Amino acid sequence: MTLELTNINHALSKLNGDLIYKLFTIEEGMKLLPQVDIPKKHYFANGLYAREIDVPKDSLIIGKVHKFSQINVVSKGDISVLTEDGWKRFKAPFTFESPAFVKRAGYAHEDTIWTTFIATEETDIDKMDDVLTIGSYREYLEVKATLFIREK
Repeated sequence: MTLELTNINHALSKLNGDLIYKLFTIEEGMKLLPQVDIPKKHYFANGLYAREIDVPKDSLIIGKVHKFSQINVVSKGDISVLTEDGWKRFKAPFTFESPAFVKRAGYAHEDTIWTTFIATEETDIDKMDDVLTIGSYREYLEVKATLFIREK
């Protein structure tokens, strides 16, 4: 295991709360560190949106919480991803479904291309995060509570 994964595991073990809370907390701390430029490409087709990111080797990233399930494709590279079941290593080519309301961390062992596919009619890039993702742990709890009430 790399030093970066060991460090994030250590930080996770020191925090109380669920995994999503811990990742939001670590993400806030990471914002104080030098940031890596991760270019995004956007694609649209018939109600489908794809966001492709190029993750440089040795980068530690934390993703957003998505409001809806999506398909993810690692088309190039090698990345370890923190899932609900612990760290998993995905080597390209690799495709998987991700349920709604999860937050992930990743460490790129090689330059990695990751594409997320999600259904939406929204085509304004500036509105995409508001429509598709949850920006804070508080918002996550509010959305989950609203869904729980609707399901009853």
